[in-house]
Amino acid sequence: MTCAVEEMARWLERVDPPRSERVTPVLPVVGAIAWHLRVGGPWRALPGDFLVWRTVHGWLPRWLDLGLFDWLMCDVARLWRRAAGRKPEPSLGFIDTQSVKCIPVHGTRGYDTAKKVLGHKRIALFNVYGTWLAIAMVPASRQECDTLPALDAGKADWSSLREAILDRGFVAERCRVWQNGHGICHHVVERDPEQIGRIVLDRRWIVERSFGWLAYWGRLLRDRAGCLDRRHGRIAFAAVLSGVEALLNPMPVHVAAS
Repeated sequence: MTCAVEEMARWLERVDPPRSERVTPVLPVVGAIAWHLRVGGPWRALPGDFLVWRTVHGWLPRWLDLGLFDWLMCDVARLWRRAAGRKPEPSLGFIDTQSVKCIPVHGTRGYDTAKKVLGHKRIALFNVYGTWLAIAMVPASRQECDTLPALDAGKADWSSLREAILDRGFVAERCRVWQNGHGICHHVVERDPEQIGRIVLDRRWIVERSFGWLAYWGRLLRDRAGCLDRRHGRIAFAAVLSGVEALLNPMPVHVAAS
């Protein structure tokens, strides 16, 4: 993960260059944010080897407000496709939600009656490789079919998308209206009514895997209430680091012996 942190720090220095020679270096700030998201806990728990927690906590809102992590997340998705020999702009995407608990602090949250979760709901857009294209946050009380408008800003970065695969939570007519407005074909994957138990739907395992990767980041297992725009920025940060790490250290391809 060290190489990925260094690459991310170089990118942030290019898009948000320091204004003086006395400014805090970017690399230790990115490293401290990565440690905080990986381990979890309060900001005050940063080890003494890192910068003062107030300094790190002050840089993170600045980058979140500038939308730099969302921008970098899109760049990483394009690099993934180029590395696979594909065009950088995808035409097929997957949309799904994930409800997560929220610790009892002041801020916006809701209760998901289906999942029995009090907190937030993450609405995400992925490509066929499972890399993140866009992410948004809404209160967990909002139904899945009402979460799509939260992706308007993220979908604007991917005008090439022409088809989206969803589950039965998005069969409402307003979901079709939203997708027609964005020029996307509506394809719903349904489970066989004769199947019993938890079944991963065809091609939906990509979404489950991407959400499962977030379990690596202890700080993202539960959310804090507050500004939802900044909540999704932390997920974008983790998605960028994971994507860059996978690009720098790809998994070996095992060829079966003939």
